Amino acid sequence: MTTQNSDKQPLLNEPEVIRIAVIGDLHAAWDQYDVHYFNNSNYDLLFFTGDLGSGSPGNSLNIAKSLSELVKPTLIMPGNNDVSDAAQIAAEFAHQKGMESLFGIEQRHRSNSKSPDVRFCGYSHESLSCANTKIALIAARPYSLGGPDISFSEELDVEFGVKTLAESKALLEQLIVNAEADHIIFLAHNGPFGLGANENDMWGCDFKSDGGDWGDTDLQHAISFALSIGKKVLAVIGGHMHLKTKSGSYRPWLIVDKATHVRYINASLVPRIFSKTGTVKRHHVSLELRGANLQVSQVFVET
Repeated sequence: MTTQNSDKQPLLNEPEVIRIAVIGDLHAAWDQYDVHYFNNSNYDLLFFTGDLGSGSPGNSLNIAKSLSELVKPTLIMPGNNDVSDAAQIAAEFAHQKGMESLFGIEQRHRSNSKSPDVRFCGYSHESLSCANTKIALIAARPYSLGGPDISFSEELDVEFGVKTLAESKALLEQLIVNAEADHIIFLAHNGPFGLGANENDMWGCDFKSDGGDWGDTDLQHAISFALSIGKKVLAVIGGHMHLKTKSGSYRPWLIVDKATHVRYINASLVPRIFSKTGTVKRHHVSLELRGANLQVSQVFVET
């Protein structure tokens, strides 16, 4: 089982501001322009919500080869479309930075050199330190299809010893307890259960006639557990359920819970590269941390 240790060096250590780009489900909407843009941006960290390819064999791997050219610290949550290519994708990233293990996320000392640091996350923990505030990035269950059942349990069992949602909840609890931070940001492919059952709710089902809440119950449990032990959850970030529904309506990309102040973010605008009024635009979400103060915005890069 591969999980993060809580005593390792922070991923980013003590800047006054940390800027994170969240790139939603790619579905092959990624090219060299994006590589150049993010490599030359002022972002400190990149997070991809998964579904790198279009679903055809080998397509995710082709995208992964391009992603390996990124020079920013990059975390990628493998989505349901990435399962068949996961081992090859991990090997591609490992080849670039001398890693050997699937989902291995061992911390290296970071210097000013532009060496690639692109890796999978999942059932893992990274720590940030920003303006004297410790923040834990807790990566939830990989490969999620959403809905009431656990998906790809055989693959999860091999990698993490997780076969059931109960085991997933327990592992996420362990990660939260082990995180030496009072503030948490959850990273996921799919979002949590509990934000609505209508087709245009943030993670509502839009492909079944009776709809339903398609969020992950283990992620919902992790959020509730973190809050119950006194942690502050700054944000929960996912994708999977596309912002434009099958009926053509749109889901909210951001919800702020009035009671807990948790920000729920769905970054999955598909396609993320699109043409509008003769201009090509590329979508991502920007997070700016100043200690525990988090600002969130959508970004449309015109090309």
